[in-house]
Amino acid sequence: MKHVLVAAALALALPMASAAQAPFNAQEAGLSQPVVVLTPTVAQNADALQLNDEQRAAVKAWMETGPVNRVAREQAAVALREQLRQQIIAGAPVEERQELARQIGDAEADLVMMRSACVDHWREVLTEEQFAEALRLAKLAE
Repeated sequence: MKHVLVAAALALALPMASAAQAPFNAQEAGLSQPVVVLTPTVAQNADALQLNDEQRAAVKAWMETGPVNRVAREQAAVALREQLRQQIIAGAPVEERQELARQIGDAEADLVMMRSACVDHWREVLTEEQFAEALRLAKLAE
């Protein structure tokens, strides 16, 4: 019976231990998950939304710069989290850790507001009807 209990404990503990060793993945961890996912919907549904040439150019321009900017900011936020993790492990002064935590909060807020500005951008580029349809296609509205 003792062996069964030990085996059961190991079976529960090993997946948790391996998860702790896995590389950090910002998306899996919920780092700055999109509040609203709209850009891919607009880009993938240009024909269904009946985008004109000017709107299609806006989509192209946004897709060339937006994701690169987002990834750079996400990587910076992940780097701050890793720096804090290392400071916690090393026993760095609380004040230093608090400053890093503040920077992480600022980076998260920046990412969330960047995503919010993205939706505002599409609200300006698309007509009211196109925007409503984009929300419906993204399953954000009925």
